[in-house]
Amino acid sequence: MKLAKALALRIKQLREAAGLSQQEVAVGADLSMSLVGKLEQGKKADPRASTLLALARALGVPPGRLLEDLFPPTAPEPEERPETAEAGHAETADSEATAAESKPGKKKKKHKKEKGKEKAKAR
Repeated sequence: MKLAKALALRIKQLREAAGLSQQEVAVGADLSMSLVGKLEQGKKADPRASTLLALARALGVPPGRLLEDLFPPTAPEPEERPETAEAGHAETADSEATAAESKPGKKKKKHKKEKGKEKAKAR
């Protein structure tokens, strides 16, 4: 079922459950009678959010009640696998090392650190 038709059916069901006429809904929502009729017939495919909020208020329901269950369920987002996350960090570390090697000051400091470690091992 198309969204416009599903929404049309929902609006009509909620209106009838509230015991209201289309005119009463239009007045309560400050909408034209024509618009309410088009919405109930599924001829208005994409109503504005403000229109839906006004309809919900006139029907005495929470705004989400107009749209709940009208959309097909969406697939959950794929979870990030740990090895993917680690690979991303490894790439970052590699690129930082490459960047450090390209800067002369960084290369010297790194070299001094390595010499210090070698001396400590020798002791």
